[in-house]
Amino acid sequence: MTAQAWLNRDHEFPPGRERFRSDRRFQIWAYSASHGQLLLRSTPLYGDEDRPDPETTIDVLFKPIEAIKLRDSFTGLVIRCAEPEEADQVKASLPGVRWEGRHVFMLQSPDQGQSDYVVSMAVGWREGMLPRMQQSFFSSDIVPGDRWTPNPLHGVGAGLNMASARDLLDALRADDHPPRRRERHRYVYVLMTRYSRAERTEVSGAGVFLTEADAEEARALFARKVDDCWIETLPVAM
Repeated sequence: MTAQAWLNRDHEFPPGRERFRSDRRFQIWAYSASHGQLLLRSTPLYGDEDRPDPETTIDVLFKPIEAIKLRDSFTGLVIRCAEPEEADQVKASLPGVRWEGRHVFMLQSPDQGQSDYVVSMAVGWREGMLPRMQQSFFSSDIVPGDRWTPNPLHGVGAGLNMASARDLLDALRADDHPPRRRERHRYVYVLMTRYSRAERTEVSGAGVFLTEADAEEARALFARKVDDCWIETLPVAM
């Protein structure tokens, strides 16, 4: 397996051709309705020094997907192009699916026997040391002016990594912050103000609030004293 690849051309998908193989455990990690993106991930086991698992993360991305039949995890993962008979069976079970440019990928665990499938135009993967504040290898790097993204994929997600209010409070009260991965988040509400001072306009944050109701009450108090004020919703890494 190469460290990274992106396959999206017809000649890269000959029938029966194995495209990816790993003996590591993979889970369904994220789905984004934008562009039909499905992310499978194999994570390192942090804090368990007795296990010989690699310290790298492997992300496997399918996009755009048309249909899936998938279990929640794979103990070892093989991805291959469907044989003609397999592709015909999948197509027969999916009337109404757009097939132009789409490919049937068979997903298997060597020890589990059963095959699942993903119908998609492209598949790719990346392996490496995932930075703690980056949610996936397929999310863009942070550039000046951007906000920290709480989701592994761009677009509308399922919100599975949303932390509870209790998790947020526990994190705020903690005396230490171990260097664990920041895979969950909670939103906070930041009151921003714009005002004139010494013939220039300044913008600054006036406060951070755990609930939108509190932020709205604070905005009402500031509204009469500044040129403009508004609320920005920002994710807090947990």
